[in-house]
Amino acid sequence: MAGGKIHFEVFVKKHRKAGWTLADARDDREEAIALAKKLLDGLPKGSVRVSKERFDEDARVFRSATIFEEGAEKFALDEDKTGDGSLPCLTPDDLSNPSARDTIHRVLDGWLERQQVTPMELLHRPDLVEMLETGGTEMQHAVQKVAVASAKEGDSSVHAYVKQLNELVGKALTRVYQDGRAGKLPKFPASKSFRAVVEDIYSKPSAYRLRAAIADRLGEARSYRDKVQLLLDFSDDLPTDPATAEAAISEVDAFLAEMLGFDSGLSGLVGQTADLGEEIQRLADIFTGKPDADSLVTAPKAAWRLANRLPKGDLEWTKSAIAQRILAQLRKPRRMKPDDVAAEVKLARALAQQLIMAQGPDLPAQSLQDAFSQRSSRLLTPETIGDYLVESADAGVEIDRLLALEENIVGAQNKRKLAGYIRAALGAHKTETYFLRGPGGPAERLAGLVARQKRVEAGHFPPEDEAELMAAFDAMGVRILEETRLLERVADGDRPALDRAAALLKLATTGILPKGDCTTFAQTKALRLLRSDTGLKEAQADTDRAKLSEIETLLKTLAPKDEAAA
Repeated sequence: MAGGKIHFEVFVKKHRKAGWTLADARDDREEAIALAKKLLDGLPKGSVRVSKERFDEDARVFRSATIFEEGAEKFALDEDKTGDGSLPCLTPDDLSNPSARDTIHRVLDGWLERQQVTPMELLHRPDLVEMLETGGTEMQHAVQKVAVASAKEGDSSVHAYVKQLNELVGKALTRVYQDGRAGKLPKFPASKSFRAVVEDIYSKPSAYRLRAAIADRLGEARSYRDKVQLLLDFSDDLPTDPATAEAAISEVDAFLAEMLGFDSGLSGLVGQTADLGEEIQRLADIFTGKPDADSLVTAPKAAWRLANRLPKGDLEWTKSAIAQRILAQLRKPRRMKPDDVAAEVKLARALAQQLIMAQGPDLPAQSLQDAFSQRSSRLLTPETIGDYLVESADAGVEIDRLLALEENIVGAQNKRKLAGYIRAALGAHKTETYFLRGPGGPAERLAGLVARQKRVEAGHFPPEDEAELMAAFDAMGVRILEETRLLERVADGDRPALDRAAALLKLATTGILPKGDCTTFAQTKALRLLRSDTGLKEAQADTDRAKLSEIETLLKTLAPKDEAAA
């Protein structure tokens, strides 16, 4: 919008049914607002508003924006709330506190991102304040959002909160206007070093003036990406005095952390990425201080500069902001590797290992657990599982891939869901055919079931799901035994009874038969042989007791742990 003259118009509405009338016009903002308040004192049922009128010389029209409104016109008093509407922020300086700036970010997110500025810049640059006021209704909407949210949790009405917010915002904007007009806000030309600016300002320490200087210099940069680079330049150009340097880096840290809270600010740091997985990997490498990581080779210069800087420990807010973005990106519904489930599984495992090692106040273990649990759930949709298994050579490979997935997912609910997929795969006709008449002999196929049972035991399935999976593999083993009559062939062979009993027990103890009914059936047949007339005669004839000793050892191996201990 082109420049032009500005004046402020004061409107009055005597009661709800009356119309708005122009009461006066002033050149000074503060005078106009003061007049509106004075007029409202004599109108108990009325309302007032002040609009900022700026003449657009290009369009030859006035651009209007409401900067103040008060009274009963817009907000009805809540009869059941009579508190004074007190707010956490009482002075303009309070608006620079982290929680207040976070609120400004949330209620003005769209406007701030369109301008590529941060709340801290807005609070210290007169040109941004004027742009916000004349640009539309964003400020009024923002005040209303905060007031409505405060009224829901507080003891007063929306109207009371709006009143306090308008007064607080008015004071803050007035200070910026007045300080800017009076030349009290320091300038930060590109020709001057950050160290020199800080030393000049901190000859009489003032965080407000330093923030204004930083905001002024950032105003010359067009995008968050350029501003991130500038702030990193500032962090490398600190005063030699430790106390002054600490104060300066603290302000740089605040600006930088705010910038990374915006999506385009994050993009400015990590650059273009092939997918969400690459973006999270870059953030993880920055957070853990790995400037030489492969993921940062093609990233913007700011990415590896920050990765190199964070281990120094003086950008605490920035590190915390990156941690929050890592958690937020992990929780997103998008796949990390949309075209390659196996690569996504591998990446998720690597990220989990990397970030768990870096957990701490900024990245709590429980928050990581929750984020990876949500991420794991993305891998367990029917479509994703279908993509994951589509290239499996046979049913055995499908089962193996599903079992391997257990190591890479987090959360009991997710593991329970995965167990359901495994049970469904075991019940499929092609799986039954594979194990009953697939490659290898019966003993080899039975051993394959045993190996998969061991993977289930080594995993972290919920107890009931572990038991059901163990039983499902055992049931498949029983089917193999029934079809091949393996146990009967051993039990009914022509070898001595003690040898046949030992052979059956070895099948049950050497990893050939799955745990459960398979081993129970083998043990039962072995005991029948031992108790048979032939078995008893051979036992009496075994003077050196070598066979009986071996059988006794095998039986102890099969005994429950509590019985073996007894």
